[in-house]
Amino acid sequence: MRILVTGGAGFIGSHLIDRLMAQGNEVICLDNFYTGTKRNILKWMDNPYFELIRHDITEPIRLEADQIYHLACPASPVHYQYNPVKTIKTNVMGTMNMLGLAKRVKARILLASTSEVYGDPSVHPQTEDYWGNVNCIGIRSCYDEGKRVAETLAFDYHRQNGVDIRVVRIFNSLTGDQKVIYYKDDRLYYETFEECYSRIGEDISNVSVPCFDEQGKMRLKPISAIWKHKVTKPGYKITTTWGKEVKITEDHSLFTCDEEGLPQAVFGKDLKVGDKVAVPSYIPFMERPLDPFYISDKINAPGLWVVSEDAIAYLEKFREQIYKYFAQKGISNRQYFSTIKKYEAANKMPWQLWQELGLPLTKKERIAGYQSVKEIKNYIENVSDFLWFLGFYLAEGCLIHTEKDRQLVFSSNVKYLEKLIEVTRELFGCECEIRFDPEEKRAPSVHIRSKIIVDLVVNVLGFSKELSTKKDIPNWILQLPKSQLVHFLHGFWEGDGNLDAKTTGSLLVFNSSSQKIIEKLVLILANFGIVGSVSEFETTVRKGDSKKYKSYRITVQGLDDYSILNLANVKQKLQAKITGDLAWGKVKAIEKFEIDEDVYDFSVPDGENFVGGNYCVCCHNTYGTRMLENDGRVVSNFIVQALRGIPLTVYGDGSQTRSFCYVSDLVEGIMGLMNGDNIGPMNLGNPGEYTILQLAQKIQEMVNPGTEIIYKPLPQDDPKQRQPDITRAKTWLGWEPKVPLAEGLKLTIDDFRDRLLNS
Repeated sequence: MRILVTGGAGFIGSHLIDRLMAQGNEVICLDNFYTGTKRNILKWMDNPYFELIRHDITEPIRLEADQIYHLACPASPVHYQYNPVKTIKTNVMGTMNMLGLAKRVKARILLASTSEVYGDPSVHPQTEDYWGNVNCIGIRSCYDEGKRVAETLAFDYHRQNGVDIRVVRIFNSLTGDQKVIYYKDDRLYYETFEECYSRIGEDISNVSVPCFDEQGKMRLKPISAIWKHKVTKPGYKITTTWGKEVKITEDHSLFTCDEEGLPQAVFGKDLKVGDKVAVPSYIPFMERPLDPFYISDKINAPGLWVVSEDAIAYLEKFREQIYKYFAQKGISNRQYFSTIKKYEAANKMPWQLWQELGLPLTKKERIAGYQSVKEIKNYIENVSDFLWFLGFYLAEGCLIHTEKDRQLVFSSNVKYLEKLIEVTRELFGCECEIRFDPEEKRAPSVHIRSKIIVDLVVNVLGFSKELSTKKDIPNWILQLPKSQLVHFLHGFWEGDGNLDAKTTGSLLVFNSSSQKIIEKLVLILANFGIVGSVSEFETTVRKGDSKKYKSYRITVQGLDDYSILNLANVKQKLQAKITGDLAWGKVKAIEKFEIDEDVYDFSVPDGENFVGGNYCVCCHNTYGTRMLENDGRVVSNFIVQALRGIPLTVYGDGSQTRSFCYVSDLVEGIMGLMNGDNIGPMNLGNPGEYTILQLAQKIQEMVNPGTEIIYKPLPQDDPKQRQPDITRAKTWLGWEPKVPLAEGLKLTIDDFRDRLLNS
């Protein structure tokens, strides 16, 4: 689509252009650089789909466009009051020229109006039906009345000439089922975007995602927002090389590579089969190693007993404390001695009592369940073998879970079951054996009957009770360092069995009937910088069965070493172009579908992308700052003053209110109105209301707590209240702002700080 943006080098216009270019549109930026700056659009100057024209819209111009975003006009009091006649001409003559252009080329035009049309409102909050309270001869009237006339012109052109208009009143600007990977603090989550949004809510503090930088190198970067809005529009399911999939709206972007091999965002609707899109060949992880541990510290379950050769000595030494403990538990004096004798006879005591006495644990203590004669080691020292054990269980293990019985059951070939028996003996100090089916309908198996081991593996460590098709790899596994991950992978691979038939020295194969497991294995391999190809196939459960079930397979090729235990040192040669940590996979299939639900997006400063979809695809997002230092508006005034260490100037007593909507939210709403069915006028802003003094104090606290706040007389016609009613935007666009004030201020402060330091 060919799109004209007037005032495109300004604060809001440049952010809008970023979004339009990311969607793959052809964009013309029209600006006379009265308040705009080329710095804001510099990154697009060499793009063949971007054109910059220096032009004053008070003069006619002949262009061709499908859509016109008419944003041109100085918006801050400092600038529009400097030349009030010019401001009126821009609003009236400039708007007439743009409406005339839209009429001639039959383009849809969006007029960026303002909350100033409400003047100093007597209605609070302000709805679109309110006509306003404006001083028509005041010092702000050039802007207020200019925008009111611009709206009048827009609706008259619409009624008289059928021009397709949209009118937005801007207040102060500052498919949920797709999987995303992100961190909250240092804990990894891999879940649907809907689940992510529900978990995070408005608290985006310490949330980060993997994304690539300008060189295609993957990094972990903090998000500035998570968005959710309802859409009714087409979507596309994109399937690429290596079986990767992602579902996006028609105006959401993936990344293709430009002529220099660098990532370039392109709309989903503009992708074609055969195009190359970016997928991560490497994903960075925050490591959290598993250290040797005491099982009793993990499960802390009622009925747990500590078996120790020192039990009798402890029972003798702490008679008085034990007596008090028994009294608290309601054990009578008559039961005291008989209970102690039972403990002494078994050389054990309850774990709760052990803790109550503050007794030390050593590697030699063992643990047992209540009324159980089976003891196991309490200290897991060999973490490598333990992770192998967990991987083996995940591959082919299952759970027997009844009121009377708890068992982990493993099925595989004899060679690896014998290894399992040895590992179990060393880890837990318990014996088990291989069971064979006399009719040979079932594979050989090993049963480990221990409520403690079941509780540890299934409940504590997250290897759930689900059936094999629903099994999952707990997220904490993904954060293990590579030196530990290889042992988990090795156990999974060997537990799968029949390896000689699958591995020839030029393949590495992982199978599972659970798609969740395969998704996590893709992430684990990406930690090693390895890309696996995912495919689906059908298989039977046991010999002689005719019913087939869907299963999943990861096939890895191109490694210089196929030893799993050496994966941290291997190199992979892909038959695909590589840019940094990005591999360029071809689009294999595009499936169009209709969306009528909530969709989601991250905002990632300086990254503008994140990893999403099934099996990991790089998805695009847009974000930015760029308010002028001499803007004259309250946010920029306070920030610049605080950064320079000069007093923050509050006009009046600071009780006048404003609403502050971050620019990424605003651009989203503007584009939603342009591409929707409602012509407006429509308020876009943040209904959260703050006094000017509250804002000054907030910025003072965030930037320079020692900065003084001073007060000066209130300027003429300065409105006392400003708060949008955004019911229409919610109803018609499914839009509402998502970036909290504190987060938006932080990002804007950082942007100003960088510019002031570099100026």
